[in-house]
Amino acid sequence: MKVKPAPPKIASGFHGGGGGVKTDEEGMKGIPTGCMCGALAAGVLVLGFLYGRSAPVGPKFGCISHLSAHLHKRFQDELGGKCCAMLRPFYQKMDREHSCSHVYQKGAELAVEAALSAPALVPDCRLPGVLQRLAKKNS
Repeated sequence: MKVKPAPPKIASGFHGGGGGVKTDEEGMKGIPTGCMCGALAAGVLVLGFLYGRSAPVGPKFGCISHLSAHLHKRFQDELGGKCCAMLRPFYQKMDREHSCSHVYQKGAELAVEAALSAPALVPDCRLPGVLQRLAKKNS
């Protein structure tokens, strides 16, 4: 599947809680400016790309609404929160490079899990063709 612009470029603004980062007086230390973790926001973005509405009309609480809610709950359950400002200090202490790599990895795993199990989670969801082909290729 080719997406333009590239997904990392599309999702870059979600870093730091969706508001980028402020810097301290020395201009060195990044501080989250938003609350929703960028890994969670990026997962919701991917689910929207796969399962979202293609027109502004349609059911208000269809497939994507339920999938997004599911991802939020799983993220909260697995990582202990959804707010970057709360998660970042905790997970960065666990990483030698002071990154959120564990959060990024777990967020990606949860988004993929939701995308692949969507029809079982929400009866309104139909597996997109690209995921059907991928599942067929890997079985």
